[in-house]
Amino acid sequence: MKGREGYAAGARRAALSAALLGAVIAGGVVVSDRLPKVDADATTAATAPAAPSVTATPLAPTTTAAPTQPRIVRDHIPFGPERKADTAAYLKRHAGKATWQLEPRMVVLHYSESDTYESVRSVFAANQPNLGERPGTCAHYVVDQRGTIRELVPPSMVCRHTIGLNQEAIGVEFVQSSQGNSPRWATQQVLARPAQVKAGAELVAWLEREYGIPPDRVIGHAMANDDKDFRDLAGWRNDHVDWQRPEVLRFRQLVADVG
Repeated sequence: MKGREGYAAGARRAALSAALLGAVIAGGVVVSDRLPKVDADATTAATAPAAPSVTATPLAPTTTAAPTQPRIVRDHIPFGPERKADTAAYLKRHAGKATWQLEPRMVVLHYSESDTYESVRSVFAANQPNLGERPGTCAHYVVDQRGTIRELVPPSMVCRHTIGLNQEAIGVEFVQSSQGNSPRWATQQVLARPAQVKAGAELVAWLEREYGIPPDRVIGHAMANDDKDFRDLAGWRNDHVDWQRPEVLRFRQLVADVG
């Protein structure tokens, strides 16, 4: 998903100067409403000798270290001219723009409904029609349960993973099956698996930085239909309910902690 004098007076003015210097934080910002209030008339009437003039040296602004790119294994699925053409035609029908190129503005979280990376990659690589249309489904990144991040499709290319948002969203898939339980249970398993959720948070923190994606533009698949940018000219709607809002809010906090 980021970024940044002194003066002569009586004894009370010297105290104010000390308080002011103490209030300067690393970024050189002073929170003025936390400074002690000074009675100007009383200060003028003070008989104590004037303190030497103090000049504060401006502090160099500090910046929080930007998230570095996590280790990503590139394991690209076939995405040749035919799949690119199918993708452009799909977007023309559903978003009114014939392109296979992506300018990312958000991230959508998913879980795979399977328990191995190999099965996820196999489905995405097969490029089978979904809902009667090609291209097949895919996600840009898959995070397995051991915390390995794999890039299946570069984020410069459109992947079909979320109806109504494919034209602007990077898809991140977490390997996890619901095993007959609720979607929220499945997502909670991801959040409870330290290696997997840490890798996912590091990945998303890096994507936010790389593409200027605001934290609130990281959403779950379950939130897609209500998103402000949702657009499907064919009237399609998502029927997936993975990554609901409570779990997404927890994940966003983990992403923020990375930074």
